[in-house]
Amino acid sequence: MAEIALAVGSAVGGAFMNVLFERLASRVELLKMFQKNKHYDDRLSEKLGNVLLGLQIVLSDAENKQASNQHVREWLNKLQSAMDSAENLMEEVHYEALKLEVEGQHQNLAETCNQQVFRFFSECCGLHLRDDFFLNIKGKLEGTIKTLEDLQKQIGDLGLKEYFGSGTRETRTPSTSVVEPDVFGRQNEIEQLIDRLTSTEASEKNLTVLPIVGMGGLGKTTLAQAAYNDEKVQSHFKLKAWISSGKTIFVQGGIGSKIIVTTRNVRVALMMRAEQISMDTLSIDDSWSLFERHAFENMDPKEHPELGKVAKQIAAKCKGLPLALKTLAGMLRSESKVEGWRRILTSEIWDLQDEDKGILPVLMLSYNELPPHLKPCFSYCAIFPKDYPFRKEQVVHLWIANGFVVPQGEERIQDLGDQYFNQLRSRSLFEKVRNPSQGNTEEFLMHDLVNDLARIASSKLCVRLEECQGSHMLEQSRNLSYSMGRGGEFEKLTPINKLEQLRTLLPVNIQHHWRIGLSKRVLHNILPRLTSLRALLLSDYTIKQLPDALFIKFKLLRFLDLSRTEIKKLPDSICALYNLETLLLSSCTYLEELPLQIEKLINLRHLDIRNTSCLKVPLHLRMLKTLQVLVGAKYLLSGPCGWRMEDLGEAHYFYGSLSILGLQNVVDRREAQKAKTRDNNSVEKLSLEWSESDADNSQTERDILLEWSESDADNSQTERDILDELRPQTDIKELQISGYRGTQFPNWLADDSFLKLLKQWHVLGNGEFPALQDLSIIDCPKLLGKLPENLRSLTNLRISRCPELNLETPIQLSSLKRFEVDGAPKAGVVFDEAELFTSQLEGMKKIEELYISGCNSLTSLPISTLPSTLKTIWIGRCRKLKLEMPVGEIISNMFLEECDYISSPELVPRARNLDVTGCQNLTRFSIPNETERLDIWGCENLEIVSVACGTHMTSLDIYMCKKLKRLPERMQELLPSLKLLLLQHCPEIESFPEGGLPFNLQLLHIDNCKKLVNGRKEWRLKRLPSLRELYIFHNGSDEEIFGG
Repeated sequence: MAEIALAVGSAVGGAFMNVLFERLASRVELLKMFQKNKHYDDRLSEKLGNVLLGLQIVLSDAENKQASNQHVREWLNKLQSAMDSAENLMEEVHYEALKLEVEGQHQNLAETCNQQVFRFFSECCGLHLRDDFFLNIKGKLEGTIKTLEDLQKQIGDLGLKEYFGSGTRETRTPSTSVVEPDVFGRQNEIEQLIDRLTSTEASEKNLTVLPIVGMGGLGKTTLAQAAYNDEKVQSHFKLKAWISSGKTIFVQGGIGSKIIVTTRNVRVALMMRAEQISMDTLSIDDSWSLFERHAFENMDPKEHPELGKVAKQIAAKCKGLPLALKTLAGMLRSESKVEGWRRILTSEIWDLQDEDKGILPVLMLSYNELPPHLKPCFSYCAIFPKDYPFRKEQVVHLWIANGFVVPQGEERIQDLGDQYFNQLRSRSLFEKVRNPSQGNTEEFLMHDLVNDLARIASSKLCVRLEECQGSHMLEQSRNLSYSMGRGGEFEKLTPINKLEQLRTLLPVNIQHHWRIGLSKRVLHNILPRLTSLRALLLSDYTIKQLPDALFIKFKLLRFLDLSRTEIKKLPDSICALYNLETLLLSSCTYLEELPLQIEKLINLRHLDIRNTSCLKVPLHLRMLKTLQVLVGAKYLLSGPCGWRMEDLGEAHYFYGSLSILGLQNVVDRREAQKAKTRDNNSVEKLSLEWSESDADNSQTERDILLEWSESDADNSQTERDILDELRPQTDIKELQISGYRGTQFPNWLADDSFLKLLKQWHVLGNGEFPALQDLSIIDCPKLLGKLPENLRSLTNLRISRCPELNLETPIQLSSLKRFEVDGAPKAGVVFDEAELFTSQLEGMKKIEELYISGCNSLTSLPISTLPSTLKTIWIGRCRKLKLEMPVGEIISNMFLEECDYISSPELVPRARNLDVTGCQNLTRFSIPNETERLDIWGCENLEIVSVACGTHMTSLDIYMCKKLKRLPERMQELLPSLKLLLLQHCPEIESFPEGGLPFNLQLLHIDNCKKLVNGRKEWRLKRLPSLRELYIFHNGSDEEIFGG
């Protein structure tokens, strides 16, 4: 493994170094700005340029020799450090130039990134920076140049030679297409695994573990995925989950439960005491089939016999390892000359040996053959932990911030970054995650061996904090990630406070924690010291306020992510980030305003303000001349001082979602034309909203596509004309129209091309809608009649605040998966007629979610007749509803909110995950033995919680139950599987039950439980060997408690 690491390192260290050389070379001309200064030495820029050239021409030779020469390796490390310092100095000069422009000293300096313009301003306009700044930079730069010159003098002693490379090789156009995954040569193993998963014998056991064993790169995970996604397996199991984990996890299951485990270690399989499925390498024929599929895109190997012959030899050298075959074939797909294929076939790297029997040498070949622009991008991904799903958008942003993506001409830098990502994916270095954790967001993974390769390739410049061994490794790093956790992060991040060269700080939420705090000491004492940061991510922390001076020293910052924080206001110091290119504020739901001087961010090109419900786009945002992408814009049209339609038409940076509010202020068709909505091809979701008054602009329905206003428009034809001009492009994915005051819709809403591409169509009418998938009817107080009878493709149906609409006629809803009724009293007709409702349910063969809220006429719900496909039931504010005695199937998820009929636990249906909220007549509660997670919130008259017999419950959360005096007796015995216990605002609980808490408890959270905390000496927490996290909030302060 060591010789492989050195061989790869020799190909890399330079991947990042070449980027530094190119960036420095482009900045040398900046020194000309000082030429009017009396201390200026015109030889300074010349010396820097010469020494850079002298070092760069031996860089390739040094990279090749470092594997066998320790002195060369040390020389390269010193060169890396000196180059970092030099680039930071030049970036500081660039920052000061930007500052001059912002402060208005030279109004046209915005274009001075061009070297000729810098020269023009310095010679013709007498441009010069402050003397004290120049002297400081001059002293540092002279020291750095001397260090570089000393390194240059050592070139001869180290025997380094000038090497300019062999020129560019002719290749096919780099492919960005992706060969969809297919399984070769594993049909027997797949059938064997499916049979064992669905066998009757195994279904009679409590829990069956099925280990898949084999060396790295054999396709163990691919085999598991193929079985997991098989239709037979999908229909056999009602509850399924896919977990990627390199850690020990706790899993338990009932009768018939199965767990597939993939491992390289035979001993792990033996410990499970289960018959294993052992994987071997692919046969020669299967190897060739897999290689051919990935290497010969749109090309028949029979038509290229020379390539085909070499390809078969290369495939044979891969020794039947699918990962090796895919990655090497993906790389060769871009090589058009047979000489290039022969070079791979005869490479000395095949002779290297390692414990994975040849897989890493092959991967290293794939890396070595990457084009220069892709090497630093791939190596940078070592910052991600193994099995961590990452998003393309985030990765590309980080590449750009670190200078790895340099556009040519008018090409958008984001589009170029996307191309780089797709090229790496086409080489099978990135794999798409089948079931992403964030809904429709695409996520990607690196195979753990590919991750190993990236870590080796990055030469320890991209590391994980948890894996740093000693301070030297940490000091050598430039890009750092760490795992988010509880406790404020101060202790964890203290070691990084001296890393002045750090360029990326990336927290990753591996454990999927919720509401993670960040210590003020981190914000005030640690972050401001990281003055070389290019990328800073603070998303998902519960930050409410940022220090006023936080951003003053972040002169080089280009990427800032504050998404999903709780900030209300950005500090004014953010306007001093003149290099900032990307600012992410999505889902900052408390954010009220952007800084008044945001136009000072003269390099800002990407701004994301999606899901910021309290934020209105300020008028001065149009002063951002460099803005290319604005996601989630919400424009309020209001009077002479507000946004105008022509402002929207002139802006070409809208991406993703766009909301136009206050359309009642638009006068006529001609004014609406100025918005040019049909010319914007980058908006995927368009929201158009009319309101009764400007003050009523804040409310927007999340899932509405069409919503009617209660008022009658005086001029219906004008309203129709305005909406006619606001037609979006035909390939828009979602359209939302709220408060429309016309009586008729424009013809484009019925256009065939629009209907075909827009899968959601929310207009009631006569006839059938056989292709309709999503129907929402919201706030239609005067709407009468019935729904169309043929809705066979409908998957989502929502009826909200439509008091006159009834559903008494059965509807064909054979495809319906989600049914939601809210505030529709007459909807009770359906439920009160038992026979009618039963026949309706029989037609809902695919129903998964049922939501009923505010239906006061609803008195009964026949749970025993519900389809077995139903997984989630949510019932809220149905004051008269009485549920039958719980019998039959166990429901996966049951939510009961403000259901006054529930006065005893016998009326609560059985469910694995049970939420009971605001049921004020409930005075006692017995935990059902089928329940695995229980939340009881706001049941203010609840006094007793008990357990009748042992359960498998793992989580118990009790909140705002002010009369509850004690927890269930014998918890240690009756709740042995409990892992999480959360007690919040339960002031009458005095102590834990006799015998203590369950031994397997891992997290204990106590918030404002005064009597319980006062008796803490009796807690006996030392008897809980599994306890990992303890949180106590008492009288407004955190209090750590040990002992008992």
